[in-house]
Parts: sequence; structure tokens; C-alpha cells
Amino acid sequence: MVNHSESSEPFNSDIDSDDEFLAEDDDDNLSLDGIYETTDNSIYETTDNPPAYYPGVALCIVCQQRPPYSKGGRSYPTCGLTCAAILENALNSTPAVGSTASPGPSTIRNGSYRGRGATTNADTQRPPSSTDPTIKHLTQHLGGHTPRRPRHLANRPNFLATPSRSASTTTTDDTISQPSPAPMIKCVVCLAKPCRDSRYVTCGLACAEKLCRGGANPNNCDYCHRRPKAPGFNQCGKACADSAKFACLLCKSRPKFKRYHLCGKTCKQIAIKSTPLILEAPPGHATYEMVENKFKTAWKYPGTPCPPIKKIYKIIEGKNFLQPYDRYKKSVGNEVFRYHGTTRRCTLGSQGNTKLCSNNTCPLCSILKSSFKTSLAKPSGAFGPGIYTSSASNKAYSYTSSGSGAMLLTKVILGKVRQVNGWNEVMSCPPGFNSVVFDRQNGSLNETIVYSDDAIRPVFLVIF
Repeated sequence: MVNHSESSEPFNSDIDSDDEFLAEDDDDNLSLDGIYETTDNSIYETTDNPPAYYPGVALCIVCQQRPPYSKGGRSYPTCGLTCAAILENALNSTPAVGSTASPGPSTIRNGSYRGRGATTNADTQRPPSSTDPTIKHLTQHLGGHTPRRPRHLANRPNFLATPSRSASTTTTDDTISQPSPAPMIKCVVCLAKPCRDSRYVTCGLACAEKLCRGGANPNNCDYCHRRPKAPGFNQCGKACADSAKFACLLCKSRPKFKRYHLCGKTCKQIAIKSTPLILEAPPGHATYEMVENKFKTAWKYPGTPCPPIKKIYKIIEGKNFLQPYDRYKKSVGNEVFRYHGTTRRCTLGSQGNTKLCSNNTCPLCSILKSSFKTSLAKPSGAFGPGIYTSSASNKAYSYTSSGSGAMLLTKVILGKVRQVNGWNEVMSCPPGFNSVVFDRQNGSLNETIVYSDDAIRPVFLVIF
């Protein structure tokens, strides 16, 4: 099969501030009947306003009950002023040189905390220590960075030790401290620069690309990328394991955006620099379960068990590859999922191999590089030289050389369908129609044929 090279799409080096997808991006939310599915909430439950994402800090590090406060792109390790006061007091618990007063909570005013109704008295409150396990917990979440005294207070006497108007007593007067921003959260790749903001685990595009290519510590959790993996697992604990089920298939560190398989335009721009690209959806991931469920539902051989799936990959292609299909879809319509079984001359997809081969005779890699070509179709086909697919996964599986080949879950534009009832009833696309369908044996051996290169594109790769 002849390969047709595809020019690469220009890459915008700026990270998008609105990290969502464009309207023309496909979301792969089709049924085999061409109806967009909306009932699979267990896999695709989403919201337009997801909760804020804090890498490695899921709860206030003081009370461990409420989520951290975040505003204007800045995140804090505590939920509000009350917990911020406790944290800051612990971090600044060593008095400044020359001070003889005992430090107290940094947001005390007239003996009580400000915020959320706390009323602990300064005389009875024992100030937290920087050796407190709760405070130590902070540095574990923040990449080992130890919080320091705010810069605007670094060269000033301890404001908590302000002498009172009486020489015989010491009070805190009416000085009030504002809560300090969270200490720097380090990029998980370079381990030096701060993360871009609370939604990211990297400092910028360069480190984001390295992360997408496996540049973070391989011994750490593959979601938060900060804590060590639990023995026998890819994540550090249940929270990250649950989040990983809906993670972007490229960076694996952020939630995928709604029904898409990446988290946003930044990861998509990184991905299309290497197209054609296949990204593994691991077992348990929402994408894996969606494809596996479709495959099992479409298996129409009651006497033959459905073969176990070993690997599922999302196929990422560039704009030049997808645009002809998108134009055809807008003009013709009637889009459905269909299966196409093929062979391979390489080990693509097996044992984690994601590199396409250079063998021009490899059917699988040729399809991924240039899509399907009617010019290469055999005239001896049952309905002429077209591109053959099936709504029955068992029918397509029969073309995979007993599973040693591969299965492609494709998107197909049927347009106006000509239904036929027997072999060779038509040998080309009939005038006024866009496709031919032969529902042999009540659809269990369905044949779906299109005669335009632009009517079909591969979406998922399934390996057995």
C-alpha cells in the first residue's frame, strides 16, 4: 500500500489561556447507529464548571476538611483566614532577633480569630509548631519546598511581638496580617520553576512536552506525579487512581475535557506535532471502557465468545488528515461508527509499541498514515471497489487473521444508503446514493461500503 505523506499542522507555541477544544474537534460520542449517546453517565459524567484542580493538595492542609482557596490563578494551601492564621503562625513561630515576646496567631484581633466564627483566646491557644505533622504534610504536597516568612515581613521585627502601650504587659495591638499565598509548587519535570498555576503540574510548554513524552519521575504516581506509586499500582492512592480514570491520555495529569480524550488545546497542540500518533487508554480508563463496551455490544456471534482485548489506543491525526472528512460530513451527513479488520506487518500496538513502521506494505500503518484509499480497493469485492466496514465487530474480526492483525473502530459517513439483499446486486455506488449496506443474516454479518476516501477515518485501534 502506498503511503501519502501529510504536511504537519503549524504549532502555536503559546499555551492557550482558555484550555478547551475548538468546535470542529471530534468528541467520538457516536453509537453504531449514528445517534449521539447521552445515557452513559458512568463513563462521561461531566460538568461545565468542574471544581478547581490543585495538584497534590486536595484539602486544606490545616483542617483537612475543606478544599483549598483559589482566586485569580493563585492557589493557597488553606481554606480561609482561620486556617491561614494557624499555618502562618506555625511557619513564623521562631521570634525575630531581639524580640522577647511570645508569638501568637497571626490574625488575632482583640483576642479572637477572624473568619468562620472561631473564638479561641490568645492566652489559651498553643501556637502550632513548624514540627507539627500537619505542617510537615504541607512540604510533602509542595514538592519539598519549605514555606518561608513573607517577603514583606522578612526584614522587619516580628509584628506579633509589638509592645503594648503598657510596659508591664505584652499584647498584639490591632495589627492584622493578610493570609500569605501558598508556597511555590515546583514543576514535576524541572523541579525548579513554579507551576504555571493550580491546574498544572508543569511550569510551561517546554516541561509540559517533556511530561507528555514521559519526562517526569517514572517511580512517582502517573497522575499527580509527586508522590511514589503504591506497590503494584500506577498511582499513589485511591484519590489519584479515581482521577486517572478520566485523565487526559497524553499528559495524564489533568482531567480530560468533557467527551474528548485530551485535557485541552495545549495537549492537542503537543500531540499533533507527532501525528499520526496513537495514545494508549489503559484498562479502567473511561475511553477504554467506552470502546470495549461498544465492541462487546456489537459482537453478533452468539456461538463464538468475544475475544479478550489486550490494548486500546486513541488515534490522533492532524488537521490535513481530518479536514476532508469534516467537509464531507457537513455536506453529506449520517455519521456512524463502523469496524474494519486488517492485518499488520509490524508489532504496532503490541507490548506498548506505539511507533508506526516504515514498511509500505503494512496495511495497518498505511491506513494510519494516509487513511483509506478506494484507489487501492480490489475490483473483485462483493460490491465493487469500495471501502468495506461492518456494524458487527465479529464480522470485522474475521479479517484480523484470527486476532494477530488489528481492529480499527472508524467513523463513517453513510449519507443516503442503498440497502441491498444479495451479493453483486450493485458493483459501484448507485446514482443518488452515498453508500451501500447489506444486512446479511439480520445484521450479524453486516457489510457497509462507502466509495469515497473522504467518507471514513480511523478513530480507535484495538489489539487482541
